[in-house]
Amino acid sequence: MGRLTEPVGRYAEHPYYIAQTDISVYCVEELCFTLCQNTFLLDRGLLDLKLAKWLDEECGLRELARPLYGLINQNGSPSAFVGIILEYTHYGTEKKRQETEELLRIGADMDVSTRRKHFADYLVGNGRYAQAVMEYEKVLEEIPSMNYVMRSELLHNKGVALCRLFSFAEAAEAFLLAYQENPAFEEAALSYLAALRMTVSEEEYITFIAEHPMWHEQSLEVEKRLEKSRIDYENSEEYKKLTGVLERRDTEYYKAVSEKLTQMQRDYRKMVEQS
Repeated sequence: MGRLTEPVGRYAEHPYYIAQTDISVYCVEELCFTLCQNTFLLDRGLLDLKLAKWLDEECGLRELARPLYGLINQNGSPSAFVGIILEYTHYGTEKKRQETEELLRIGADMDVSTRRKHFADYLVGNGRYAQAVMEYEKVLEEIPSMNYVMRSELLHNKGVALCRLFSFAEAAEAFLLAYQENPAFEEAALSYLAALRMTVSEEEYITFIAEHPMWHEQSLEVEKRLEKSRIDYENSEEYKKLTGVLERRDTEYYKAVSEKLTQMQRDYRKMVEQS
């Protein structure tokens, strides 16, 4: 849980009930924690006069409540409302406060499921892949089968997150399900073949394509993209650095490889801690 730098306000005698999350809070710290942990559930209903009065009268935070009253009267945005609360209390880190406000801005006019999807997409974009996979799975449980377009997008994006975790077999399964949900989703088919190619030998992959001619056209596109990726990587500064060291064949090569592996381990640990 993010912490306030020092206690702000007092503990309320009567809790405030946040309808969108079905949670009652007794102090501003509990309120901040709930807002940050359930951002994807919040909507314009959060701009509640009762919440401003609760902070004012129950928590003794009149200075915080004053701008909230004004924002409610001006029909302001949920992101601005939450931003005032988090900024006043100095809750969490600046990065966390900005993240919460950004998620609220993105999801302002979306339904809950769409907001949760965008939240999961946001997690992927910020390297929190394991948490994103769990979030996609939660949303998939809520989306009816008739909404096949959104289900296919969720499955595809789940596959992307799994690829970032090097779980290519599970990713291939997710991509295939995405394509089966929506056969018009060509990118899901290409992603399926690319992930499959990472899980089997080249001989097994060629045999699979030969035995499933319906995948032939997509397999050609996959090879074209893989070749482009190879060329792009070989032109990258990282590749040039590693090959330059390799050509010298001295201890610097092993040092460079060790540093790269160490950085990957750090990135993985950080990702797991955030999930």
